[in-house]
Amino acid sequence: MHDGWTNAWHSNRSDTSLVVAEILLSSIDQSLRNAHTDLISGFRYVDDYELSFSSLSDGEQILTELQGLLAEYELIINPRKTTLKPLPQSFDDTWGDELGRFVVRGHANPVAQRNDLIALFNRALEIASERPQEPVLKYAVSRVQNLSISTVGWRTFQNCILDAASADPATLPVALGTLFQVAALGGHTVSKSPLAEVFESVIATHAPRGQGSEVSWALWGALAWGVPLSTEAATLISQMNDDIVALLALDADSRGLFPAAALNTAAWSSLVSDPDALRREHWLLSYEANQRGWLSAPAVAAHPVFSTFASSGVSFYDPLQASPQFPQAGRGIPGGVLPDYYA
Repeated sequence: MHDGWTNAWHSNRSDTSLVVAEILLSSIDQSLRNAHTDLISGFRYVDDYELSFSSLSDGEQILTELQGLLAEYELIINPRKTTLKPLPQSFDDTWGDELGRFVVRGHANPVAQRNDLIALFNRALEIASERPQEPVLKYAVSRVQNLSISTVGWRTFQNCILDAASADPATLPVALGTLFQVAALGGHTVSKSPLAEVFESVIATHAPRGQGSEVSWALWGALAWGVPLSTEAATLISQMNDDIVALLALDADSRGLFPAAALNTAAWSSLVSDPDALRREHWLLSYEANQRGWLSAPAVAAHPVFSTFASSGVSFYDPLQASPQFPQAGRGIPGGVLPDYYA
């Protein structure tokens, strides 16, 4: 059985969220072990389970119990990532082996290198369309993150990376890291125009759905490269009820990345003006926006703890991180988890 779980909150994974996830899931692991000491074999990596059983019925039983245990914490299993498969299974996906064996020639042969990149990403996009739940495009981008790209092939390289990010926004973090890393290695300039197209597309698709992770990465990319965003993007973002999105948008607005008066902050201002704002879910927006002078949250000065934080210069948001200084962002870590670099 393979499983991925998710929750209804913000889907970005910060160090804090990983700690919280480990606390909760360790408790669930222990409950499963206590109830079925001899039944379960396998492992959990962060929020992904790989378990094996001697029979299909055993797997179905544990899956049902796992769903129940997660529900106690208001978590749900991700149905798109959860499967029960009969053994034996291959050790690796065939697409990973195929893409891993793809030869991309060096920059000394620029035309051949450009053709190899096009062939690699064409094949990756084909596989991704057949297996939309697999991290095919993220793997393809990671596959080329250490290349030395010729001047002749740089535009093709950037387009291939951004095509992957457009096709699968979950690829955006590793795509941004790879663009920066390869550009720095070869002395190339990342073009803002195609970046803007991708960021606008991501925002237009995911902001109306309230999907903060994708919108946050688009905003962070805009901050990192100083990419201007449209009035339409500002309007969609203004309607989101997500603290990370709001802080990134306010930062972008303060740097002039939105047209003048395009970002409507009325809803956020209303949230942070609540006398109990620091005791509610939008405490982060209330504190940080007030601390940086983006919005006024009177509750900060009246709160015994947060007022001390404010006078001591404590902050949970670092605008200095909103610049392309993240070579490690181009590398995935085991389990496909990528660290956050925008806050």
